[in-house]
Amino acid sequence: MMAGNDATQRNACARPAVVAVGYNRPEALLRLLESLRAGAYPPDVQLVISLDWSGDPAPAAVAEAFEWPHGPKRVIRHPQQLGLREHILACGDLTQEFGGIILFEDDIVAAPHHYAYVQAAFDFYGDEPAIGGVALYSYRLNEFNNLDFEALDDGSDVYFLQVAASWGQAWTANQWSAFRAWYGRHSGDPIRVEDRLPRQLEAWRANSWKRFYIKYLTATGRTFVFPRPSLSTNMAIAGTNTKRLVSIYQSPLDLLPRRWRFRSLANSLAQYDVFYEPLPSTLRALQPRLADADFDVDLFGTKPRQALSRPDLLSSRPTGAARQGFGLLTGAPPAASIAQAQPGDFFSLARRDTFGVMTRRRLYTLARASQVGSAFNKVMFQTLKPLQTELLIRKARARDKALASG
Repeated sequence: MMAGNDATQRNACARPAVVAVGYNRPEALLRLLESLRAGAYPPDVQLVISLDWSGDPAPAAVAEAFEWPHGPKRVIRHPQQLGLREHILACGDLTQEFGGIILFEDDIVAAPHHYAYVQAAFDFYGDEPAIGGVALYSYRLNEFNNLDFEALDDGSDVYFLQVAASWGQAWTANQWSAFRAWYGRHSGDPIRVEDRLPRQLEAWRANSWKRFYIKYLTATGRTFVFPRPSLSTNMAIAGTNTKRLVSIYQSPLDLLPRRWRFRSLANSLAQYDVFYEPLPSTLRALQPRLADADFDVDLFGTKPRQALSRPDLLSSRPTGAARQGFGLLTGAPPAASIAQAQPGDFFSLARRDTFGVMTRRRLYTLARASQVGSAFNKVMFQTLKPLQTELLIRKARARDKALASG
């Protein structure tokens, strides 16, 4: 772990339980369990296999027959269907019994040394109130605009993102109980762009626990800690929220043990908001030209106006009143163009009210520049997926309006 101001914090949970979540996909559940069994663990690690009721006996047969050589095994068979959101909430509540859990849904595969990573992350971040959870998955794609995502390298093995992890995640008892207390007060609230959230969340299904956790993070100023090398990957097989195989969400697994280099949130130069945009404080620290500016960040050009509050904006949207300009690097994340002061005017710093709307041509240019060697169909996916999302949002709003009118 990194020295200096980043002293190791008090151990928050020495022996978290591993929780495998299943429903109606026995083959996927077995694949997850086998990847977990192949992992490295200290003695006596508890495995909990939690199965929502589906009417199919096959997942329970897999769970009961599975041998776990690393400690005790418990199979929870819910007698009635909970649905995905309530099932994950019930699994999260196991943190109160074990002090912490590492949770994997059945379309996830775990890396061999995931447990040592979580133990180290709990030890370092477990008592930090601004940390809402520990991710095992490392994003390669912005989940809300489908463009490539790569966190800036600040010399550590982690970055911070205000998005809840759902493709391999861990919580201490304190992290989970803080969310549960908030959820108890706000579970009936709508998910709205007015709450400074991505519009895409309106299109997510009602059974999503993750959109409430994302709202909790933004409402309370918390964030998740994410690893740069991925300790899990999403196989994205067909299921409740995915109707077909989507390989674009797979991340290469970290296969060897390592001595994790953590950096505290206060000292990190890789902090991102719910839109996967770097925080203004991060860019000010990296680019002296911005040191005295008071601005919001909208490098992707898609942040809704409700999420903008500062007088200035740093954005890829067009403006004719730029006070500073930065070019677009090819094969690098947009933030690198700012950090390296790339000459040009693709990104502009100007008064917020001088910017126009993001054009499809500029968005396509940004998509092409931020990736290297990707297939053309990926570019088309990243360009056309927002159109599909917009149609889903309109459909959801029309449905809610019809229900409200009665």
